[in-house]
This record gives sequence, structure tokens and C-alpha cells, in this order.
Amino acid sequence: MGGVLTGAATTVIALGLRMVAPTRGDISPDTEDERTPRSLHERAYMNDLGQKVRTLREERGLTQHTLAQAAGIATDMVSRLENGHYSSPGLRTLMRLAAGMGTHIAAMLPDLPTVGRTAELSARARLQATLARASAEELELVADLAAAVVARRG
Repeated sequence: MGGVLTGAATTVIALGLRMVAPTRGDISPDTEDERTPRSLHERAYMNDLGQKVRTLREERGLTQHTLAQAAGIATDMVSRLENGHYSSPGLRTLMRLAAGMGTHIAAMLPDLPTVGRTAELSARARLQATLARASAEELELVADLAAAVVARRG
């Protein structure tokens, strides 16, 4: 009894039955070649995320182990994230890391490329920063003003 590699799937002969077990690449229909622009961009983003986490951790004088303890996660998760080997950390993991460092998730996230949209993104960032400081009453006023401005546009 043994495994025989046939194309993208592994064929296993067991008790006279022929079963085809999907390999890792066969499981998800939307898997991409690691050289596509999207996957290269995602890999670069994950490396940047890891570098930001490392920088924030070191600025706070924390070791990977102490951060992991403070965040309630495994030390190897911190290491893999910082080294770009954690391909898709969940929101819960990022929230725990941020809390463990006494910061917000936004502080850990790398900037996205702003090709051709710098002015728009800058205005959106300024608006978000202003809204973050606004009271509930002020938010209502801003929402009404924004609705009026957009309605004028027709």
C-alpha cells in the first residue's frame, strides 16, 4: 500500500479501493499561482505587516514571548507573523496583538499603495481622523452635511 502522485492529486490504493485524495492545491478552487500580481502584493503586504508588528513590539521593549503572553497567543504565531510566514492572521489575532502592545490594529497595518488616488485617500483619512474625535451629536451633524452635499451633486 502506498501513495502514487498522479498530476495534482494523490492516488491512494487501500484495501483494493482506489481513492483520490485532493492535495493542498486542489482543495480551494480560487487558489492562485504564487507569482500572480495579487499574490505577490499580498505577500509583500504580509511582510510589511510583520515588520510593523516587530517595530511596535521592539519600541515597547517586548520580546516575542512576552507579547505572545500578553496577547494570549502562541509565541510561534508572533514569530511567523513578523517573518512574513503567517499568510492570513485573523482579526481576533490582530486584535489580541494590538491589545498586548497597548495600541490599535490600525497602528499595525501597513499603508496601502495609493497609485493615482493620493488626494482622495488623503481627504478620506483627514475626514476619518476628524470623525474619530467627534461626539455623537457632531457625527449626526456631519452626516446631515454630507447627505446635503451629495444630494446637491444630483
